[in-house]
Amino acid sequence: MKLSEISFEDEAFEACVLSTGEVNAEDIIELKCRKQKITSAAGIEHFKNLKLLDLTLNELTKINLSNNTLLEEVYLGNNELSSIDISGCKQLNYIEVFINELEELDVSNNPLLESICANKNDLEEIDLSKNNQLIDLRLSNNEISEIDIPDNIKLERLDIEKNPLSDAMKSKLQQLEVAKISL
Repeated sequence: MKLSEISFEDEAFEACVLSTGEVNAEDIIELKCRKQKITSAAGIEHFKNLKLLDLTLNELTKINLSNNTLLEEVYLGNNELSSIDISGCKQLNYIEVFINELEELDVSNNPLLESICANKNDLEEIDLSKNNQLIDLRLSNNEISEIDIPDNIKLERLDIEKNPLSDAMKSKLQQLEVAKISL
């Protein structure tokens, strides 16, 4: 699909996409649009070959990446996100959504995830049962009181400080074989 055929909701997002110099949506593999005051990423669903998306430091409140099935890296930190859909992103191995307003982060369809950086959100829980490849997990400054870390996980870093964890939960987490842990 030609970029000129996509009806973008946000002029700043459209300008960033057009600045890639590409003519066709399927030719865009990486899209970096930091600090552009983007409020909507509508149209992103047409970028079927996108592997890296960086929309850090914008004004997004929601984003649906379920059609971007080849995404490997997503950078959405410092937005106003309350909703994100990454359910179709089976190749995703890195996600950064720090400093947002997320109450939910569903990573159950992302089995290749190695790194989740979701500090400073409103998360109360996160299901990691399908994320055995996880190496780096950052969840500080959320509302998580309990977390179940799978036994066969490859975790090397766990940052979960400034959450309402019980002493029993902290004790359980300290027993994990993790090189760097912040409770």
